[in-house]
Amino acid sequence: MAKVKSLKGLGAGHGIKIRKNWTKIHFQLKQERICPECGSKTFGRDAVGIWSCKKCSYKVAGTAYDIKL
Repeated sequence: MAKVKSLKGLGAGHGIKIRKNWTKIHFQLKQERICPECGSKTFGRDAVGIWSCKKCSYKVAGTAYDIKL
């Protein structure tokens, strides 16, 4: 059986379906993204639906957990 990285705060009381969904979203949020404007790897989420580059200050609105350009 393959062991999945555990996330703190999600014990057995939450159920396997919720833990799997949370793990998928968590690792998707922490992915390294490339800025579409300058090409640097400092592109990240500021708030729900707001994505920005810390190098060139480029901002774009997108989805809550991932950016599709």
